[in-house]
Amino acid sequence: MKSISRRNWVKGMALATLGSVVFTDLKAANAPSIQWSADQDQLLQAWMGVIIPESSIPGAVSLGVPAYVKVMLRDCYEPATSTTLMKVLAALPSIEKVSESEKEQLFFQIEQGKQGSDAQKAMATLKGLTIRGYMTTEYVMVNHQNYVMAPGFFNGCEPLKK
Repeated sequence: MKSISRRNWVKGMALATLGSVVFTDLKAANAPSIQWSADQDQLLQAWMGVIIPESSIPGAVSLGVPAYVKVMLRDCYEPATSTTLMKVLAALPSIEKVSESEKEQLFFQIEQGKQGSDAQKAMATLKGLTIRGYMTTEYVMVNHQNYVMAPGFFNGCEPLKK
């Protein structure tokens, strides 16, 4: 049995790591990119406005959550999920000239599966991404969750106790 030297083992591990990184990058570069039209973008923003509406505090749309949702759908979900969401949003009735209570009723009907299982799954995905994106915005983290970037503070002018 032939023993392997430490140098050869490190060299082999480095090549394996480099190969996996290059393969992952090439795989990501060849992934199909979904393009959102202006109409689809408006529909997405309208439904996100139903999920987290504007009030005395900013809503999901004004905090830029639609951009987060589109990036998450592009980078972290299968392309079929994005196309299904687009199809479901396009198939739903227009909510632009509808009152807030009617929008909420329609959303609850979709959540209960009365518009079909695809619509139910797509809205569950959209709702989850919207809430996650909203809760991780700077405004919510700093003003409502008392998030501090680095714990503890440094005060260089504090006298030393002897």
